[in-house]
Amino acid sequence: MKKLYKYLFLSPILLGCASGLSSCSKKNSDERYTLKIINSEDYIYLDDEDPSQNMTERFKRYARAHGYPNVDVVYDTSDTNETLYSELQTGKSDYDLINVSDYMAQKMVSEGLVIPLFKEGETRSEKIPNYETYGSSELVSRLDNIQAKLKGKKDKETGEPIYVQLKDYAVGYMWGTLGILFNPDYSSYSKYSWDEVLNDMHYSYSALWNKRYKGTISIKNSMRDTFAAGLMCAYEDDFASLKNQYDEGEIDLETYMSEYAKVFNGENEKFSRVVNKVANKLDSLKKNIFGLEVDSGKQDIVTGKIGVNLAWSGDAVYSMDQAEDGHLVGENQSELYYCVPELGSNLWFDTWVMPKNSNRSEERRELALMWLDFISNPEMAMLNMDYTGYTPFIGGSEIVDLVRDWYDARTNEIYQEIQTGKYDYEYYQIYAVEPDGEEFFPLGYDDCMTYGKVGTRGHKADKNGYLLYYCAIEDPTLEQVKDPKHKVYLLDEHDEPTTTQKTYENLLIVDSEQNYDDYAVDLSYFFNGTLPEDSEEYVDGYDTIFYSDTYYADPFADEEEYGENAHMFYHLDENGEKVYHENNSIGRQFFTQYPSKEIIQRCAVMKDFGENNKLVMKMWEEFKSDPLPTPAIIVFIIIIAGAVGLVGMIVGGKLLTNNIRKKRKKAQK
Repeated sequence: MKKLYKYLFLSPILLGCASGLSSCSKKNSDERYTLKIINSEDYIYLDDEDPSQNMTERFKRYARAHGYPNVDVVYDTSDTNETLYSELQTGKSDYDLINVSDYMAQKMVSEGLVIPLFKEGETRSEKIPNYETYGSSELVSRLDNIQAKLKGKKDKETGEPIYVQLKDYAVGYMWGTLGILFNPDYSSYSKYSWDEVLNDMHYSYSALWNKRYKGTISIKNSMRDTFAAGLMCAYEDDFASLKNQYDEGEIDLETYMSEYAKVFNGENEKFSRVVNKVANKLDSLKKNIFGLEVDSGKQDIVTGKIGVNLAWSGDAVYSMDQAEDGHLVGENQSELYYCVPELGSNLWFDTWVMPKNSNRSEERRELALMWLDFISNPEMAMLNMDYTGYTPFIGGSEIVDLVRDWYDARTNEIYQEIQTGKYDYEYYQIYAVEPDGEEFFPLGYDDCMTYGKVGTRGHKADKNGYLLYYCAIEDPTLEQVKDPKHKVYLLDEHDEPTTTQKTYENLLIVDSEQNYDDYAVDLSYFFNGTLPEDSEEYVDGYDTIFYSDTYYADPFADEEEYGENAHMFYHLDENGEKVYHENNSIGRQFFTQYPSKEIIQRCAVMKDFGENNKLVMKMWEEFKSDPLPTPAIIVFIIIIAGAVGLVGMIVGGKLLTNNIRKKRKKAQK
């Protein structure tokens, strides 16, 4: 299996000359060029033990191999999209690339603050081939088709406003959802059962208004994200009606997504009325929350200050990892869950754009495009994903392997987890041994894949006389078992890579009494088209399906009470009747990082408010101007006093995240 240590240094492919990039002919060896980039904090791969392996240092070596022997990279960070917007408005920004969210990219394009990435005659496939090859077509298409209205410009013939697509201006970096992160075992929820809390959260953002959780909820000190939650609650009936129409076959998917986006962006009625409705909802929410947070919520839910957090998906993964790590939190371990409500949410994209800058040389522009191609390489995207917890736009076999390494239950069957301390665990490779006279590589443990002759441990053999223990294929043939596709590479006793292979299709997920297909997670929508076309090892529609028994949370409803509706969530309809749902809205890390296609189809991208921005800003300032409710302040003081010791263990976000990464994959050490 591919491990991250294989990518500590640039591979020969990365170091070679790539089509579409600058020539390998060397520039003047005395000439120095500086690429200037600004990004969000902790949003790119850094190696705290060896800074020479930081992403910017890797790029310098890459640029050197592609004709730029003397390149410096100025890499800065910023706190918000609005800060970058203000800086660009001054006209003093000298950055070559900035990282902003989809709505801000739309706004900056509209106002002429950023320029097209490509000159006339250039194409994206020529200048950024990795993005074109490995970018998920589903996400790239959705980002590309976002339109921006050019401010103050009209068509000379028709007089109509001119719209452009983000395709020519923006390259996707990370993406995710807005959702509800919660701890069903939070101390003050003890009067409710685990499945009750999950059921409260699954359906809509109205869960944040539920009095059961008063004083334990934090929401984003972010105008757009909190506005989105308020809008989803204010227009819950509209979203529910659209969903029912789609579920009943009255409208098709395209219509559903289109109409959903209109409601989500407040386009079905006068925007001032939309703002008033959202303002009323947020005013009532204020009485129910613990407070607002910018970045602290992801740790507050781990340390026990809060039980519910309005969260971005990447932060939710960070919190889940911390909360379940006994080495970090001791006996205060907990399992957090993330919900993208059944009625929908916000789908967001973070992008790279090129600010307008008359002083930028052609060499700097070329280096900027080279950077975009470099970080769109799956090997670099994999490092960024591993470090940040966020999900890149990029697919490819390296990302497939990493996702499988982290989340596919079959991976666990070629590892043995050994407890090495009270809270410490390590994963040891189950080594393959070739038995005499056999072509197979048995794994020798009952909880692992095993092959052998009839009679071994008494397991049933197939018609060819070979034992097929824990087989993923129903009634496989011997040829299917021996199929060399879809390989897992094993390590030797020195943890060095070998050419020994195991095939994923022959590894089971849980136990023989379960239906294997019940645990299939089909991510073909994301990965199809990003795998090597001529590879026998990776196949669209096969290697893009993963198997996980923890992707969705099981609500564990009482079978005696609910009968055929057991293990399902429900909500009450207008008549007070229970309407049952299979869980497709609550899960853990895998679900959070890679939501299903069904989930992203019920999410919409929130557009730039444009001229209506002043209405939303006024509402937001009024919302924040009122003081927090007294109970929330009291709760804050009590919890702070009781959590001092625990907080002491959660010192330094970077160090904690580093620890998690190391524990995730034995290869990182």
